[in-house]
Order: sequence, then C-alpha cells, then structure tokens
Amino acid sequence: MPDKNKLIIGTRSFLSSLGATAASTFVGIYAVMIGAGAVEMGWLQSSVNSISNGGQILWGKLSDRAGRRKGFLGLGSVILAVLWFLMPYTVTPIGLIIVYSLIALFGSMITVNWFSLIADLSDTSVRGKFLAFINNVSSVGTIISLTAMVFLFNGNSSRDIEIPFFLAALTYVVSAVMMVFLKEERHRPKFKYSMMKTLRHIREDENFYPYFRATNVQGFFWSMAWPMFPITIISLMNFDLRDVAILTIVSVGISIIVQTFLGRYNDRKERPPLIFLNRLMLSLIPVFYAFSNSLFLFVLVEVYSGFLGALQNIVMNSYLLDIIPGSRRAEYISIINGFNGLVYLMGALTGGYLLEFTESVLPLKTALIAAYMVVFTGRFLTSFLFLKLKEPEKRGRTPIGLFSILYKQKMPGNPSGGAIKMKD
Repeated sequence: MPDKNKLIIGTRSFLSSLGATAASTFVGIYAVMIGAGAVEMGWLQSSVNSISNGGQILWGKLSDRAGRRKGFLGLGSVILAVLWFLMPYTVTPIGLIIVYSLIALFGSMITVNWFSLIADLSDTSVRGKFLAFINNVSSVGTIISLTAMVFLFNGNSSRDIEIPFFLAALTYVVSAVMMVFLKEERHRPKFKYSMMKTLRHIREDENFYPYFRATNVQGFFWSMAWPMFPITIISLMNFDLRDVAILTIVSVGISIIVQTFLGRYNDRKERPPLIFLNRLMLSLIPVFYAFSNSLFLFVLVEVYSGFLGALQNIVMNSYLLDIIPGSRRAEYISIINGFNGLVYLMGALTGGYLLEFTESVLPLKTALIAAYMVVFTGRFLTSFLFLKLKEPEKRGRTPIGLFSILYKQKMPGNPSGGAIKMKD
C-alpha cells in the first residue's frame, strides 16, 4: 500500500474516533437525560442498529457495482457532518431517534465502504498487523477526545452535550476533504449477480455460513442488553458525563495496549479458538453490570471489556475479511450486517420491553438484575455456536494450546479445520 494511502487511512481513522466515536459514547446517555425510558431506549437501539446494518445491503451493492469506494466515503462524511451538528438540538426522545437513525443510515454507507477499502488495499498476510495499527490510531483519537471532555464538561450541564456532537460534525467535514486525495489502486470488477443468488451461495459456503449463522443467533441476545446499559449508568448509578468519559477512556486505553501485541500474534495463530473464547467471555459483561455498585467496579468492568474489545477488533475483523470473496467484499459485509440489523431490531426491542415489564413488578435495581440474567443466559449458550468455525485454508498458522482441542473433531490433525476471516 502506498505511504500516502496509509497516511490518509490512519489520519481519517484518528479523526473519526476523535469525533464520531467519542460522540457516540454519549448518545444513549443523552437519551436518558432527556427522558427516554426502557421502551424508548429499546426503540433507539433497535432502529439505529437495524437501519445501520440493513442500510449496508443497499450501500454494499451500489459500491460493488460502482467499483470505487472513496466517492461514497466523501458523500457520507458530508451528510454525517450536518446530522451530528443537528444532534444537540433534538430535545425529545422521538427526535433523537429520528436524527440518530439518519446518522445510522449514512454511517452504514461509510462502514461498508471503509472495511471494503481496507480489505482492497491490505494483504491478508499482514492484515492483522494493519488492523492493529488502525485500531490503535483510532483508540488514541478517542482517548484524546474524551480526556479533553473530562476537563471541558461542567457537571451535567445540558450544553455540555454540544461539545462531542459539534466535534463529530467538524471531523466529518475534514474527512470528506481527505477522501479527495485517497488513491484507489485498482478498479474493482462490477458485481453482476442477484441478491438471491448471493444468498444461495452464502448458504453453501462452508466457511462464511457458520459465522453468519452464529453471529445472527447470538445477535438477538447480544442486543437485548443495549437499552439496559445507559439506564444502569444514569438512572441507577447516577454517573455524570465526566464519569462516562472516564469509563470509556479506561476501556479504550486497555484496547490500545492489547491491540499493540495482538496484531502480529493474530497473523500467526488460528483464530476460531480465540473467537470462541472472546464470545464466551463477553457474555459475562451483563452479569458485571448487574452487580457492580460503584465507579471503581465499573472501571474494572471497562478494563475487562477493553481487553475483549481489542481481541474482537483484530481477530474477528481479520477473520471476516478473509472468508468473503475478494470481488464481492462490500456485498458480503453488507449482507451479514443487514441480517444482523434485523436481529438487533428484535433483540433491542425485546430487551426494552423486558426491562419495562420487570420494572413494573420489581424495584429498578432488581429489575435490571433479572433482565441482565436473561441476557447472560442467552449470550452464554449461543457462544458455543462459534465452535463450528474453522480456518478456510492454511496460511502458516499454528494452534493456540488447549483451546485447539475443541476443534480436533472437525478435521484430524488440523485443530480448527482450515482458515477463515472476519469483518466488522
């Protein structure tokens, strides 16, 4: 990859995290602050995630047909700059849902093209290392932004929320300008197949389909907790914006440390055991949220979450990018995210209504514990679906110790069965 492209990709990743990633941290918190309840939080999370992932089906197909990425990236950045600027002027939960849903729609344009662009420009043999570099650059941007906000925030002042949202708008303007200077090294072949043919092909893909199935089944329970997290932070724990910023800094900081060492390791080791372990350990986060009762304990939860987040960013993303066809990356990424979005819609709504029901018969803390236990059970049990994953082809990877035993049944002498890759 030319150094110019590396510089642009790295800088754009930094700016995105400096602005939009940091700002996204406060959207759910802002919703609770302006009066959103359990059901409204369910609608916020479900509509945003389903639109974001569902929109990628549209953008992915258009991108593959166009054969270019940077035009979509530039246009999406301009639109998002406007929407983030409008965000602090939405002072009702319904208005927030509408504006954030539009951000999700055009954000999906960027997501599918961004990951496809990285896949286009990076070689599989060093993709883990490159993803580690990008994620570390992004993490630094988030930490710098949130650290500044710790000092800029004035308690729970309603005007404080303008700081992250306006910064997101500004960074998207700069990102749009940067896309003009990005050089795409090759014109991708235009996609010629129908969506139904692609779906039939996915069903027959022994590498992609097990991952597709596992993420969709687990995604239902995954998204059930999303309406509960902000309510726990604001309504139960009474944390302010500074506390939220500090918790995020801890999580992102741990991710930087872990990603620094994980990228090179990921390029040498088999990934399915790591993916299974990651999903199994992530299922415990709802339990920690249910029983943590101080800022210190939530800091420890963020340390744990940061470690697992780094593992997911590097291992799962590199895995997905390897198992999808090179000429159809955008469409495959958009399809898996599109189906995930439909599942997230049902899961987040179910989580919101579940919490509303438990709140009607139990005190808030007990209601949250009961709801979190349902989420934990579903997440834990569906984690075992990831045991079906295997590396699609050998690339000089080696087993990773005792966890390789779980995969010996798939192919004698090959602990994980082959070589696969992952996406965002």
